[in-house]
Amino acid sequence: VALMSERLSEYEQTRAENIRRNNLHLLSLGLIDDKGQGAFKKAAPAKKPRPRPDKVEPAGPARRSARLDGVPAEEEDLPLGDGGAEEHWSPPTRAERDPYLCWWTVEKDKPGVQRPPLTATQRRALETPLTQQERESLTLAGGEDDWVTDLLQFARAYGGKHPDAFCVPSRENFRKVLDTVSVLASGDGVTCSYRGGTFDAGVQYTPRQDLDEALSRALKWLPKKKDKSNGWTFTHPFEKLKQYQRALFWRHLFPFVWPAVQPTAQAEASARARAAASGTAEAAEWRKMGEAAAPVQAADQEDE
Repeated sequence: VALMSERLSEYEQTRAENIRRNNLHLLSLGLIDDKGQGAFKKAAPAKKPRPRPDKVEPAGPARRSARLDGVPAEEEDLPLGDGGAEEHWSPPTRAERDPYLCWWTVEKDKPGVQRPPLTATQRRALETPLTQQERESLTLAGGEDDWVTDLLQFARAYGGKHPDAFCVPSRENFRKVLDTVSVLASGDGVTCSYRGGTFDAGVQYTPRQDLDEALSRALKWLPKKKDKSNGWTFTHPFEKLKQYQRALFWRHLFPFVWPAVQPTAQAEASARARAAASGTAEAAEWRKMGEAAAPVQAADQEDE
């Protein structure tokens, strides 16, 4: 019993330290405040309905529709604006979000950094599943416990889906992905308010795992038709995990996140093997996958 208590104590201490480091990183991103609370506005409390005023009868005759009276549309008296033409009201358009603006670099006196558009080799890297051998060869940044911070730096730059695939995600969607990924990495397991039990409690996830198999089990635990979160419980977080997993293997192709990184021996070997197994048209593209990408300014680098 004493040994078990000691192990639990060590586990809790390690988990608390991981949470502390993640909170420090989230604080630097502006996603939480110094009290550990989310930096997003809470929904305003519902307002009490105002008492309805007593109905006032009109002094003059009620207005009637000319169309209901059989008058053709062109003969109906229409209100005219100052320009003499009929005015049509339309709701104000919502400003579109820039899909390549890195919102964490925006400051009061700086417009923020623009992420370069996705290249063909980067798209191929993010869309091609890894083999078991490629997954097991992954080197985790910072060790087994710190890879979540590395994932955050990648996901905030390439984790978006709308309006373009692999664009910069919105703050809200980035936070939703973070919630589930952090729980999976901690080993606490995922819970759901409208479904009993815990998914994969005690399993500490890393990018080396078979995420397709894990997502398949997760969707059996909580099928899509019963998921009230529109995919944010499992589907979207697991998809971002798989994208990070692939980008981590081909990290030399993403200098915006990982500057000055050279291809690993495993990446060069995989590029050659895939080129040899591909047709003539794709062989050249796969050979490029084993080459270092052109340097770009990383999101956290200051302009000189």
